[in-house]
Amino acid sequence: STDANIIIFASTYTSKMIAPRLAAKLKAGMVSNVISVPSSTSPIKIKRKAFSSKAVENTEITTEKAIIILAPNAFGLVECGGNCKIEKIEAGSDSSITVNGQEIASGKVSLAEAEIIVSAGRGLKSPENWKMIEELADLLGAATACSKPVSDIGWRPHSEHVGQTGKAVAPNLYIAIGISGAIQHLAGVNSSKVMVAINTDPEAPFFKAADYGIVGDAFTVVPKLIEEIKKIR
Repeated sequence: STDANIIIFASTYTSKMIAPRLAAKLKAGMVSNVISVPSSTSPIKIKRKAFSSKAVENTEITTEKAIIILAPNAFGLVECGGNCKIEKIEAGSDSSITVNGQEIASGKVSLAEAEIIVSAGRGLKSPENWKMIEELADLLGAATACSKPVSDIGWRPHSEHVGQTGKAVAPNLYIAIGISGAIQHLAGVNSSKVMVAINTDPEAPFFKAADYGIVGDAFTVVPKLIEEIKKIR
């Protein structure tokens, strides 16, 4: 619509590149990390995550037009039964350069859509020990993820890195194994419905954020979990 006063973007790399430019062109106010639909349109009142997702800020956009970037998984997955008219709009650009992107299917559960995520950190000590994480994830129908240090040293691909500088997730269940719980990691996972921490250090920060905690060695706890889950499958 040419007269739309609110334009909403999903939280993607491309959106974060386009939205500020569009806001400048339209002289529109822009807010990111939005977690609620506008409660008022004059002015536009919304809620957004702030301070590494540790606080919720109530803010207003007073310009005539507004650009909103939603926080990752702010509203979860919802089945819709309605119909929507899709209108194709030609950009009209004279550019001769075309950029195409294509996701490569991995055969695994996508982090963005996963209801359960099994994540691990440097507490696993080596990449070879990831087999038990993948086995646990397969039994639960879960996606696998990792902390930033793990992806930085090449144990796991960067596509599995969750946290403030990685992917933000909001599954129904997030299991953190051998992850201490740095604020940057918690910022990307604290929208999870239930969080479980497994760590040998009883003072690990993750225990303060977790709903359930197990103080123990991952190499003892995880195999026992796998064994018990197999009994009820």
